[in-house]
Formats: sequence, C-alpha cells, structure tokens
Amino acid sequence: MTSAGRFAALGLCALTVLMGSSVEAEEVETVIVTGSILKDKSRLPGSAFEVSSADLGRLAPISVADLLRPVPGIQVVSEDLFGLKVNISVRGLTPRRSARTLLLEDGMPIQPAPYSEPSAHYVPPFERIERIEVLKGSGEILYGPQSLGGMINFITKPVPDRATGELDLSVGTRNFYSGHLTLGAGNEQGGARLDVIQKASDGTRDEHSTRFSDVALKARVRLDEGQTLTARFTHFVEDTALTEAGLTAARYAQNPFANPFSQDHFDLTRTAIQLRYDAALSKGISLNTQIYGAETFRASYRQTDTSIDSMTANPSNGCDGAARLDYENFAARCGNKMRPRQFSFAGIESKITIANKVGGHDLTTLLGVRFHREDADRRRYNGLTPNARETSPGTLLRDWNLIQADTVSLYAQSILQLGRLNLSLGVRHEHIETTNKSVVANFVERNLAASSDQSLTLPGLGLNWTVRDGFEVFAGVHQGFAPPRPDRDVDPLAPANQVRPEESTNYELGMRLGLGPQSKLEATAFWLDFQELIVAGPLLGMPSGTLVNAGAATHAGAELYLRHDLPLWMGPSWKPWASISVTHLVKAQFDTAVGEGSGNVRGNRIPYAPRWLGDITFGAVTENGLGFTLSASQVGAQYADARNTITQSSDGTLGLIPSYSLVNLGLTYRPGTANWEVYLTSHNVLDKRYLSTRTDGMFAGPPRQTVIGVRLIL
Repeated sequence: MTSAGRFAALGLCALTVLMGSSVEAEEVETVIVTGSILKDKSRLPGSAFEVSSADLGRLAPISVADLLRPVPGIQVVSEDLFGLKVNISVRGLTPRRSARTLLLEDGMPIQPAPYSEPSAHYVPPFERIERIEVLKGSGEILYGPQSLGGMINFITKPVPDRATGELDLSVGTRNFYSGHLTLGAGNEQGGARLDVIQKASDGTRDEHSTRFSDVALKARVRLDEGQTLTARFTHFVEDTALTEAGLTAARYAQNPFANPFSQDHFDLTRTAIQLRYDAALSKGISLNTQIYGAETFRASYRQTDTSIDSMTANPSNGCDGAARLDYENFAARCGNKMRPRQFSFAGIESKITIANKVGGHDLTTLLGVRFHREDADRRRYNGLTPNARETSPGTLLRDWNLIQADTVSLYAQSILQLGRLNLSLGVRHEHIETTNKSVVANFVERNLAASSDQSLTLPGLGLNWTVRDGFEVFAGVHQGFAPPRPDRDVDPLAPANQVRPEESTNYELGMRLGLGPQSKLEATAFWLDFQELIVAGPLLGMPSGTLVNAGAATHAGAELYLRHDLPLWMGPSWKPWASISVTHLVKAQFDTAVGEGSGNVRGNRIPYAPRWLGDITFGAVTENGLGFTLSASQVGAQYADARNTITQSSDGTLGLIPSYSLVNLGLTYRPGTANWEVYLTSHNVLDKRYLSTRTDGMFAGPPRQTVIGVRLIL
C-alpha cells in the first residue's frame, strides 16, 4: 500500500467516525473497561488469548513465565527462577529480553524505553496480576511501537469495594522465601489497594542469588456518574548476583551450574506512575486518557569475556590477553565491564470510542493519539580487576551515549457489524524523531550526534464471522514494524552503516469453537512475511553488541489450544479439567542471501525458533477444597546461529540446542469457607538438566524448585 493509500485509510476511519456519530447513537449503550484490551473477542480482528484470574489460581506459578508457557505461539527462555530476565518469543521472533514483544501493564509500556531500549528486565510480579491479555492479530497495530509478533498486557488486580487484606508467606528449596501483604479498602465511590512483596532465592548457577522488593499502590475515585479516575504507583528494586556470561563446553560438561564469574552483578530500580481518566461522555461515546511515566536505573557488572578489549586484559594481574584461550581460567585475574544506564519516559495518550448505528448496523470506531518522550543515559566503564566499579582506582569511562526519542502516534479502528460478520479497518501512524549523541567512544571524547526522523503508516484489515453461536472464524492482515534502536542503529560514528527498521506483513486465519460451557478450541494459521529482518551480529559471526539487517525472511506455522472440563469420572466431588497448547512453526527461514560463500545463510532456519512448542496441563479440585495441577511442557530443538551449526563449539556459543521437556506440580488445600489456604508448588519437579540458551556461552535452565506456603485472608 502506498503512502497516499495509507493516509487515505486513516482518513476513512476518521470520516467513518464523523458520519456515524450522528446516526442513531442514542440507541447504543456505553461500556468502559479500564486498562483492558480483550473486551469482546468476537469483535477483535485477529487471534487473542487470555490467561484468566481462574487460570492464575490453578496454575500454581513461581514466576510469570509459568503463566505464559500454556499460551499458544509463545516460548519463554528461562535464565532465572523468578523470570526477571524475561525472554519471550512470539511466533519464532527473537526471545532475547523480549525485545520484539510489546509488553504493557494496565495499558502502560513496561520496557525501559519502548522505542530506543525495548530490552525488558522487569515484568510485574504475578501476585499483583489479575489476568494476562495476549493479542497477535491485526488489532495489534493499535498498541505500538512493536507490532511484529504480539502484544502482552498484564492487568493488575482491581481496587476493592470493601475492606480487605491478605497475607501470603512461603519458603522453599534453594533458600527461597517470599512474603506478600495486601491491604485494601473501598466503597462504591472509590478505594485503594496496597501490595508489598519481598522475595529472595538462590539463583540458577553457583553463587547466584536474587532479592527483590515490589511496592504498588492503586487507587480509584468515582468522580461522577460514568467518570472514574485511577492512579497507580509502583516501585521495584532488584539486587541480583547474576552472570550473563555462559560456560564453555568443557566447563558445562563438568558442571552445568558452575559460575566462574562470581563478581558479576545486576542492579535495577524502577519507579512508575500512571493516571487514568475514564468517562462515558454520552450514550455510545466513551473517553479514555492516561498520563504515565517511568524511570529505570539498571547496572550490570560483568567480568570481561574477550581478550582484546582495552584494559580488561591486564598483564599486571596475570591476565595476559594472548594466553587466554580459555577465559574462564582467567576470570579471577581479569578486568570488568560496567554498564550503568538510566532510562526515563513519559507520555499522554487519549482515545475516544464511539458506538453507533449506520443503516441499522452497529459501528464501533476508536480514535487515539499518543505523545511519548524518552531519554537514555548509557555509559560503559572498563576496570582493571574482576570486582572493579565505577569509582575504583584505574577505572575509565569507555563509552557514553545520550539518546532521546520524541514520538507521536495516531491510530484508528472501525468495526462494522453486518449480521454475523464483523469487518474491521485499522491504521496506525508513527512519527519518530531520535538523536544519539556519542559523548565518549572507546575512551576518547567525541561529542558527535546523529539523528533519525521517520514517519510511517501501518494499515490493518480483519474480519470475524460468527458461523453459529459458539463458532467463529477470523482472518486478518496488518503491517508489522519495530523501530530502529538509536544505540546501535543510529550510530554517529558510522552514519553510512545505519540499520534499517524491521518491517513485515502479517497474515492469519483462525477459528474459535465452543463445545458447550465445558470446552473451547482455538486454532490459528499465521504467516509473517518480513521485508526486513534484523538479527544480532554474533548470529552471523559478527561482533557482539551489533545488529544487522538480514533482508527478507518468513515465519509460518499454526497454533492450537484446547481447554475441556472433563466428565466427573473421578466421582461427583471432583471437578477435573485439562488443556492442550501446541505450536508448530513450520517455517522460519532467511530468504535473502546474507554472508559470503559457505557462510551464506539463505534458506537456513532462524536461530532460537523451535519447530514445536507444546504444553499439557491437567488439574482437579474437590468439594472439600483439595486441588492439584500437573503440567508438562515441551520445547523443540533449535539452532543457536544463522549458519545452523550442529556441532558444538569449544566456547559453547555454537551448536544445536536439544529439545527438552519440563514437568510442574501444584497442590492446594482450602477447606470449605476457611479464611486460609496452604499450597505446594514444584517447578521442574523431575529436576531435568537442560540447555536453555547459548547466548554468550552455555546456560542451564533452572533446576527443581519446590515452595510451600500459606495464604491468609485477613
């Protein structure tokens, strides 16, 4: 579609609003759903999935990752017990720090800087989550900037309408402990909710440990009939002894949980605020406005993993770069790379929804606008010793970049109901201005800046056909987009080698089938046609920390989800249920010749895109309050590089990642109307040893973790 055509589509949506707003609007009721996206699946243009509040109670999670594994089309690569280093892949896209998945909390961005730093290091603790909404269809273009594979919206628990309280205490293996206190009060005019969470545990590898605290305050005030004001404040602090450096093949074979990098550390502090105003302006017309902002400081301290980096090869400590054929043996003598980074963003977003009738047919139109600003202060220091910090003797500032992004987003969507058929037309327009100022580069003061100014329009079309009650067919197509990252893609030191943004055209066809109140089935076929795919440089044998345009690529496959409440064959006092989720990524390959000679990757499979994902969960609850959940998940084999290397390299970064399966178990007991509940959860109950990733070396997945706790209703 040409630019003129795209702007015409945007104008068409606006014209539809103006035409429809004056026609029979008085016959339509207005419904306000604060922070939610999945209001009515039958009207959504594409695939959608919800992890409900009931699912959260049944799945017995230890982290958010446990809640996302049953979602079709989603792979979660685990590096730590709590899932704080969240790696989410949707339909085969890169899982690394969820950089190609849009993450929201009550409709507010989660990533440190959604446009310039989409790598996620935070998701809200599952204890504060009421449900999770996942959108992968053409309706995704309403929620930018990432619109390639999918969007995940974490909906936090609501403000109570009465006095309430809850205390949840648990302990477990690997020095695990957790405490969660909830206090709330309210009435029909409003209320407030306070959540305080403290958690700690040993990490996945030796000498790993994690401790974090989360404080969240949420308040709601009813201003008038049909008008509410909701405010949310969160403060999250993480203190983790964690290494992001993997193991060599020899060390991994000796002990997959070894950690030669005992001085590595990661700190994160995140403070966010959100203010939402929701109003029914008149029958059929509602307004939703949010003002939001977040500030994130994250600092990682890593013992060096290369022998050629200045200062970190330090002969005075016995760290001779030329002799470091096996870096792990030199870990205690070599230098340290420090990456303290400060991010902040703020925005205001307003959208109006108009429900009316045109020619006797229901028409719902949404128009929205968002102004968003973000700033990043990225620094890197090199130190002479493994435990060096920014102020240590001899430490020098290696790199310092100041990044700014100013964006304006306009979006619109109209859904016309023609009997049992819903037709949708949507469009999103993004204007992005970014500046990257290199203050210091490779220890030298530069003070050079590069800027990027781009505008693009992303259309989306969809339909939902209710064949009969409980049976829907849906289809959609939309333009996908991921903005360039200024830290790597807008380089003032190499303006001629700018990385182009990622773009795709996404198609899907699916159906939803309800087999009575006990069963539901959803199946979707998808095709992601990338005109421009971006991959990490090391996947093509290029330096670490680089991103590279890899040209055209294709992701194609199918997803299946089946949920069934089983017959009462276990006796009248039992209520069993089961769910099955399967994803088959038939194709995930490079379509452009990238690399020379034998290094050409055209036709090769995209790294970290397994052909099969699966999850089977079975559970039951009895009338006397005893319940259990047993789940088994499967992740297929995957390549670690674009050349599809099968033989394992000595440094562990290359080679096939074998398939693996995990089993989780949950038990609960709450008799009758008791105000208490006891529970036991065991993740990886069979203590499966498996390789989760080869990024920067070999990483073992989390071992068995068992937790026992008590929940008191105050």
